Amino acid sequence: MARHAKFQVKSTPSGWMVNVPASFAESRKRERHFHKTKAGVLEHATKLREKMQQHGEAAGIIKPSLAEAATLAEALLAPWDVSLVEAARMVVAIKDRANASRRTDQAVDAWLKANEGLRERTQHSYKHSGKKLKIVFADRLLTDISAEELQEAIAPLGTHGAAVRGRIRNARAFWRWAAKRGWCDANVFASVQMPKSARESDEIAILTVEQARALLRTAEEHYPKAVASYAIQLFAGVRAEELTRLEAGHVTADGIELSAMVTKKGRRRHITPSATLKAWLEAHPFEPCPNWPHVDKACRRLAGWDVSAGLLKKAPDPTRGRWPQNALRHSHASYAVVAGTPLETLLFEFGHSGSPAILRQHYVGRASKQEALDFFSIGPNAAV
Repeated sequence: MARHAKFQVKSTPSGWMVNVPASFAESRKRERHFHKTKAGVLEHATKLREKMQQHGEAAGIIKPSLAEAATLAEALLAPWDVSLVEAARMVVAIKDRANASRRTDQAVDAWLKANEGLRERTQHSYKHSGKKLKIVFADRLLTDISAEELQEAIAPLGTHGAAVRGRIRNARAFWRWAAKRGWCDANVFASVQMPKSARESDEIAILTVEQARALLRTAEEHYPKAVASYAIQLFAGVRAEELTRLEAGHVTADGIELSAMVTKKGRRRHITPSATLKAWLEAHPFEPCPNWPHVDKACRRLAGWDVSAGLLKKAPDPTRGRWPQNALRHSHASYAVVAGTPLETLLFEFGHSGSPAILRQHYVGRASKQEALDFFSIGPNAAV
């Protein structure tokens, strides 16, 4: 029994040692505690004897039901090589984390409030993802949610697409924000898998010279106020979402000034227009196009693409298939690289950071030299 332990002290090559019997050690295995000095080990042995005496006195008044429960608990923990004290500490740690956590709905509301200063589009995206989390997990504590449950809620395995990847990015931002406040474990989200894109979606698509010309010709004929918007995207590679924040004063003879308030990543960019873009802007000075999202869809549908266009009372049958994602920006980059624009220049004008390797991977070799010459020869009135 632990109450009869002598805690013998010995001198060893490793220092002064005191033996702690398995029945008294917290690990439930015999332990040897070492000290550099004899005085230190004697003091430690004295404390162990005092602790043993207190343990013995408590054991003398322990309730039979508690003793029975402790015996059963010890038997259950034996296969896992975990002592009763260790198990108790684990439970306390779990309870402490739960007490420090927050309900999902409360945490999401706090996160959204903290992000009220972000752009309206980002806030809308966060609200949509936050609503999904609140519906699924409601008043559950964040510490009670597993990675598997998060995966099933925001991106079940087998699903894919830009919307799914967006939900994962938003949920990850929320989870990291909550983890910094001690409400959950950041590592839990590490097991949530980002769905892989289908092979075809990894390949960018660009417009042919004929398709680019047809789009511009259609805009000139049906929506003249949209022409400059298309020219800026085709011949400068400005993002579609940045275009919606661009004002007339941002586009001058000296170039296109994209302030931090305009750019996607909040970093200023300046684009020096090519001779082709200058010609288009002289013929069609840039002004924000009224009702641009709907005008854009109508123009693409009239040019032959399979796009839903609410402005058209009777839309013609599509002749070109579905519209490729980011086609205007990808087209500009692909033709510009072939025409001789350095990747480093394109990297800055596109608002990317880091190595130009991603641009080389996507855009080099997409078009021929002649196609690039034809592309940058497209002038106002869609003439070559």
